Amino acid sequence: MSYRGKLAKVVAVSTIVLPGAFALWACGPFFPPWLLTDESRILEAPTTWLRESLQPLLLAGKPAFMAVIDEKGPYRQTAAADRADLEAALAGMPAERRQALIDGYGQTREAIVKLGESLGAWREEAMWADPKPPRPEPPALAVPPGLPGEFEDYLRGAIAYHQDKPDAARAAWRKLLARPAAERRYRTSWATFMLGKVDLEADPAAAIQEFQRTRELVGQGFPDPLGLAAASLGWQARAELLRKRYDEALKIYLQQAKAEDPTAVPSIRRAASKALDDPAGLVRVARSPEARAIETAYVLSRWDRVDYDGPLDPAPAKKWLAALRSAGVTQTEGADRLAWIAYRAGDFAAAEQWLGRAPADAPMTRWVRAKLLLRSGKVADADPLLAQAAAALPATAPADELWTGYDNDVHAAVRPRALGELGADRLARGQYVPALDALLHGGYWTDAAYVAERVLTVDELRAYVDASWPAALASRHEPTAMSVDNSDVWETQYAGLAEPPAERIAYDLRYLLGRRLVRAGRTADARAYLPASREPGIEMLQRSLAEGRDAARSAEERARALFRAACVTRYQGLELQGTEIEPDWFFFGAEYDTDAFAAGRADPKTHRHLGPSADEQARVRQTRTEPAKRFHYRYRGAALARSAADLLPKGSVERARILATAGNWLEGRDPQAARPFLDAILSCCADTDVGRKSRKANAVSNVEDACEAETKPPAEEEEGSR
Repeated sequence: MSYRGKLAKVVAVSTIVLPGAFALWACGPFFPPWLLTDESRILEAPTTWLRESLQPLLLAGKPAFMAVIDEKGPYRQTAAADRADLEAALAGMPAERRQALIDGYGQTREAIVKLGESLGAWREEAMWADPKPPRPEPPALAVPPGLPGEFEDYLRGAIAYHQDKPDAARAAWRKLLARPAAERRYRTSWATFMLGKVDLEADPAAAIQEFQRTRELVGQGFPDPLGLAAASLGWQARAELLRKRYDEALKIYLQQAKAEDPTAVPSIRRAASKALDDPAGLVRVARSPEARAIETAYVLSRWDRVDYDGPLDPAPAKKWLAALRSAGVTQTEGADRLAWIAYRAGDFAAAEQWLGRAPADAPMTRWVRAKLLLRSGKVADADPLLAQAAAALPATAPADELWTGYDNDVHAAVRPRALGELGADRLARGQYVPALDALLHGGYWTDAAYVAERVLTVDELRAYVDASWPAALASRHEPTAMSVDNSDVWETQYAGLAEPPAERIAYDLRYLLGRRLVRAGRTADARAYLPASREPGIEMLQRSLAEGRDAARSAEERARALFRAACVTRYQGLELQGTEIEPDWFFFGAEYDTDAFAAGRADPKTHRHLGPSADEQARVRQTRTEPAKRFHYRYRGAALARSAADLLPKGSVERARILATAGNWLEGRDPQAARPFLDAILSCCADTDVGRKSRKANAVSNVEDACEAETKPPAEEEEGSR
């Protein structure tokens, strides 16, 4: 089951079990993409973000014009530039007259700004509202008298444009452009650009000419404070899109992206998507080398899945491959990317063909070839290619894409993803320590935890940790306030998207080893690996166990010490000996339960070539937690309490109280496990108050917990469901 399936299962179970289920959905877990439990996700084609996929194309060629972006928005940006130009044009005029013109012009401009903003809000609301809200009525606007001619003409056209009177707007701007060049210095580029916008829908070909003319005029020296030359690229591309000339639209949008216009990449996405739905237009795109590279970048960035929990949708890649064949494309720059496309389409023969035309040392050539080898069961042959690809791939996803990428299930074409696959390859071949190392550096913590907790022996793990992850490194990460839930950062920032900081790996891996040593009864060894914040708990546990097993002490002293150890185990068990994955799920702070990782790993239905070897399965059986139940440390604590009670006199109130306390730890969740404590109470202590109440209820009587306060977690740590 994939992590999406796990999420659905957990939420469904939690909805049944817990009150306030709606609140749980709002803050429930998002599971990271685990590799080792589903071979299909290891073999799946990597995906990427469109901006990243376009990056190699954006590096070539310096743009002639750059976008001018204002965080206040285009209407406010235009109004400010308009006022500044008017102030410059009126220089030398008497101050009072000059200010009156500027103020009157500013009032009209402000009214246009508010109208434009209200129309924008209306369009957004009308897109979803039913019934649609009424369109805002334009206010009565007039051109203040006494303005310089070009400002008068331009403002008249702007008023008409916003009042949805295109013919009047067109006439005003053409009048402006008919003036001598010396009389239209400020508004020539503006009027030409707006004529293109007016003609866009009715006559896209004419609009294209106006947008091209805008850039020519700016190149001749007409002022362009708004960056209209760069903006004209996007509008010209839109006109080409209206003409279904997708190849031209894509090429121009790329120029706009080079000009650093933030609207360009979304526009490329829209244009490339439309091209995919037009077979004839898509073939024209395939015939254009520049447009072909852009469409390829887009197809690689598609994240569609067949269904919520299904494989990547191969349809976009299949359409693009068909168009390339129809266009007769057999040799092209970026053949490694087309091999990637073919692999994404499930056309592995075509992938092999494109690999034969691609640079042998290109990272994607090596990666796709490695995946083809894995599919054919040649796991050992894939290892060096995966390692070489990982070394050459980008080290991380862009910082601003980390959450977005995870949320959309992007198996990104970056080094950590390839390292995760390398770890899976090595694990299948029994190279356990190298597998763990690759998974850790890939950010696949849950997969790494499986190897560290269930596959390596405790001494193998300890040797690796000592050699690679020293205590000094871990100490630089330890938080001042302990948080048990370990999933927040690993799942949203690292899994296959970025290599975790070494401090984080060292801290979490040493902590995992420390808890494993405690489970193995090696509390003295564990202290060197547990965080400093756990020192009081582990010291108390170690001391109490030693005293409880000291035959030289009285039975009462030993019972008291063993019960103290039982309480520490019960209440600090998650922090001191909880398993990172099943059954305790320290990773989620024990708040959630999901499918057993080891069972998913061993499922033959989901593994053909990369499943566990017989040796791995034997190791997993040997490291099985006893008991293999969620909150297993409660059972261990109860067993210690039973040992403590056995040291006390039969019929004693204290013996009955300890047995009842331990039984209470288990009864609410596992009545069958609590039954021996009921039997013990009835056998030894039937005449105590606890015994009488237990007999009457046929269940362990609820008692006030007998544990001392010092055995429980610090006050700042909430026990929750632990």
